[in-house]
Amino acid sequence: MALLQSGALRGRTVVIGVPRHDLAEEQRAAFDLLGIEACVWKGRNAPDPRPDEPDRLMCLDPSAPFDAMEVERVVETASCKVTRNGATRKCAFFHQCGYQAQKGPLRRAEVVITAHDTLFHQAPRELGGVGLLVLDESFWAAGLRGMDGKALLTLDGLRPHLGTVLCWTARNREDWDATADLHAVRETLWKVLATAPNGPLSVEALRAAGLTPTICRDAAGNEHRRLRNPGLLPGMDPAERRRRIAAVLPKEDEPWAPPGRAAAMWALIAEALETDHDVAGAVLCDVMTKNGTVRSLRLRWRAGLRKSWGAEGPVLHLDATLRPELVTPFLPDIAIADAVRAREPHVRVRQVLGAPTSAKALSPDAGAPARDQAAAVRRRREIATLIALRARALRGRARSGKDLLVIGQKAAVDALRTLGLPRNSEAVHFNALSGLDRWREVAGMMVLGRTLPAPVTVEALAAALTNRSPVACNSDGAWWYGRVERRIALAAGGVHAVAGEQHPDPTAEAARWSICEGELVQAIGRGRGVNRTAETPLEIDLLTDVVLPVDVHEVLTWEEVRPTDHDIMGSTGVVLENAADMAKAFPEVWPTRDAAKKQNQRRGTNCYYRDSSNSRLSPSSAVVTYRPAGAGQKDRRARFDLTLIPDPRAWLDAHLGQLAHFEMLGAETSEVDPASPGSASELLIRLTALGARLDAAIQQRIAADRARLATLSARLDAAKPIPAAA
Repeated sequence: MALLQSGALRGRTVVIGVPRHDLAEEQRAAFDLLGIEACVWKGRNAPDPRPDEPDRLMCLDPSAPFDAMEVERVVETASCKVTRNGATRKCAFFHQCGYQAQKGPLRRAEVVITAHDTLFHQAPRELGGVGLLVLDESFWAAGLRGMDGKALLTLDGLRPHLGTVLCWTARNREDWDATADLHAVRETLWKVLATAPNGPLSVEALRAAGLTPTICRDAAGNEHRRLRNPGLLPGMDPAERRRRIAAVLPKEDEPWAPPGRAAAMWALIAEALETDHDVAGAVLCDVMTKNGTVRSLRLRWRAGLRKSWGAEGPVLHLDATLRPELVTPFLPDIAIADAVRAREPHVRVRQVLGAPTSAKALSPDAGAPARDQAAAVRRRREIATLIALRARALRGRARSGKDLLVIGQKAAVDALRTLGLPRNSEAVHFNALSGLDRWREVAGMMVLGRTLPAPVTVEALAAALTNRSPVACNSDGAWWYGRVERRIALAAGGVHAVAGEQHPDPTAEAARWSICEGELVQAIGRGRGVNRTAETPLEIDLLTDVVLPVDVHEVLTWEEVRPTDHDIMGSTGVVLENAADMAKAFPEVWPTRDAAKKQNQRRGTNCYYRDSSNSRLSPSSAVVTYRPAGAGQKDRRARFDLTLIPDPRAWLDAHLGQLAHFEMLGAETSEVDPASPGSASELLIRLTALGARLDAAIQQRIAADRARLATLSARLDAAKPIPAAA
């Protein structure tokens, strides 16, 4: 803000690149509160939902931009609006288009916020001059291309037939000089490709064939000239567009090297020749197709940040998990400041080792063996119990919003959602929360597992970033990472050693760390621990074996934390004492009365949640007595959390059948923390508990009155005279 007010930017715009549009909207709102004119810039295929059109996109005719990009035309003039010879052509949706509507705010904006991916494409003309480019949160991944493995060039498409290398001028006339140059350099490359083994292209073979960086960069430019201008215009009928595109592209079965990919290949070769290493971004391989095996080049490369977005001016990169190996390929002149380690005195971290929190453990594939499916059901129930117990312990502690935030892999989070999450909790998956500030007031966080890509994935990332072949993961041929000792730093002093994964290649390891440890750091950062005070403490539960750069107050094993069957029952809001009733109400936990009876004999709760023991469910728990209908039944006791089950009588009727007797004896409250008697949070808890008990008493009274009225109504109906038969 001070920079904008100082006038040092001389009216030029500040551009901020963020991972996602939801984060961009959050930051725009923050700038609005400061009185700064800010706007969010979205691409044509970004969502632009409306109440009546939730799936609406920014561009209302998305096929037109895709057609323009297929033949390397400027999208704005080929599909949106263009004026030629005094005549203006517009898209039919030009004035309803969300993409065009944002240009007005863009012209006025002091700050423009956009997604990282946008920064690797041409900026709109309306942006004007950029005074500062700010890159937030791991922008590097958005600049990698070909990571899906589908950026292929067949060797047949690269074979230098005259028809496939014919170049054209801007006026759609044959450019015979460019064609001859491209044909000659394609001939040279073909000789290398025809005899090369599978793998990265050899720099020695390329140099021996006479290729130089200058020759290759000229070839890259000539590759783009192979596409004639099809004359696409805004508002053109889609069928006419496709007819014109077909006229400038080869027939479907004809060998073809898409110009953009071919140009990227030449740029990769030029870079390798300049820096004297094999071309790891262009790998010879055999690809299986419907027509058999096809010899091809698989491309992976690094795009560049665009000058029009301010990439060649001052750049400020902000990243709490920055790894220089991932940033310097894009910003070679970057100066990296010393790392800052923030103090978080009001954050308490527990780490649980060996917890079954992976997506495979919690949600195996549909084809997995029955025993794995059964084990996953049990694990989901156990993890859900931990979440419920933690949510109960934190209830009412957040100043606003949810008390507990649960973070895990998407498949695991989705599986847990099917069991139902506590009302005071929220779940979100990794890679969907970096930078967001909406959870800054949660009282607790529970992080489940980690994201860990396979070595082949991070090696592909490293190859795309550097165009160099990474060091092999294991010299013995093993496909997984090697294991090294890592140390958990204990808050009380000392360390706790655990084994962890590590890749021997620095760039590949940086990518692995960023995706695994870095994402976990981003996750726990959503709680804004550095901003916590004694009145707003934060509790973090890490159910992962990954070592993070944080101080841990307590290290536990899964066996110490694993919920008992009584914990599972108690997490629902009720604790029954009768074994037969336990089996009837919770058959998924105790299939028989004998199983429940044996469990009662070794009854207990885990040490992880001592503050939520079954004897004191919550500040609003109550003890009831009841007796099922039937001969020989005796009175039983149960405890209910009235916040979760406000009507114990209705719950017992639903799970055990009609009762012969029910009485609520009163409430059992947890012991008050002597460290904070009379605190606002304690008073809030007491008021909440009182309200819950009053609601429960009222509901009980209403239910009793309804039962008496129903009985009276039945008696009146029975006393009515029977009408005489007609």
